[in-house]
Amino acid sequence: MKEVNEKRENRPWRILELILFLVSLALFVVVLAAKPTGTDSGALDTFLYWIYVLILLALCVTLLFPLFASFKSKKKLLRLILLLVAVVVIVGGAWLLAPGKAIDTNAITKPSDFKLADSALYITYLMVAAAIISLVWSAIRSAIKIK
Repeated sequence: MKEVNEKRENRPWRILELILFLVSLALFVVVLAAKPTGTDSGALDTFLYWIYVLILLALCVTLLFPLFASFKSKKKLLRLILLLVAVVVIVGGAWLLAPGKAIDTNAITKPSDFKLADSALYITYLMVAAAIISLVWSAIRSAIKIK
């Protein structure tokens, strides 16, 4: 009986997921049918705006669920605050370390664009390194526990 109730509770989320997927699929088919040759295609612009909406929605859900869950105990709230401080330190450090040197390009750019791109690259490098270190540490730890 419990499984039936859980399925009913998840049903609205499943319907929302299905709707978002079908809209994404329809827009993708429209873009493929339009065969855009340049970056000024209306179908491509619509698809990109939809992607921005999906990314914003995913970001909001990713941030809001842990935020609501953290208010249930002081330990979770403290962990969330420490995580936010760590993110601010990493992003701020990447921004300070980024050189932001301008390069020759045909596009109209501002110096802050280069600074932002360099910062994003530094953050990406750090996250990839952290993922690799986590993988190696996990393998070592599980090998030690087995023996």
